[in-house]
Amino acid sequence: MKKICKIMKIVVITLLVMGCSDSDDNSESDDDNTVLGTIQLSGEDTAWVGTSLSVGNIDPDALNTTGTSSSVVLLDENTIVQNGELIPTDFMNAFVIVVAQFSADDNATVNKTISMTIVTNGEEFRYVCSTPPTSAADDTDCGTGFSVDKVAKQIVFDDTTVINVDSEAILTMNGIINYN
Repeated sequence: MKKICKIMKIVVITLLVMGCSDSDDNSESDDDNTVLGTIQLSGEDTAWVGTSLSVGNIDPDALNTTGTSSSVVLLDENTIVQNGELIPTDFMNAFVIVVAQFSADDNATVNKTISMTIVTNGEEFRYVCSTPPTSAADDTDCGTGFSVDKVAKQIVFDDTTVINVDSEAILTMNGIINYN
């Protein structure tokens, strides 16, 4: 039963990020996106997931991937988005971070959210947070230092906290991701 509750929390946070979309647009992700930045990690789970994530690819207008244009998808160098679908080439080591910052026009119940999966040596670690904190994000606030600025094309993680949906361990993220 506890595992079902955890899975339901992930589904709910994903739905918060995804919203509803009837778009049939299957345009490919822009392969010319230049991404600069590394996210430093701290916390108990770094023994398993490592102490940094180097962003190699991005889906800057993640409407086809997530269902909302307020989100950006950060990916490792071996994972791309094509026709709104994630295409990994290294199934043993990868990460996908969906970040979103909503405006009043988005009519979302949260201002900001993160849903993240890190796969290390074939083992999957899932994390979430939202601002303000919600039960779907295990009542974990992302923090005031997290922002997604799609105009400046910059994502800032400044003592941003996410929670492991299985172990409830907190992971802290620091870094600035710039993209074109």
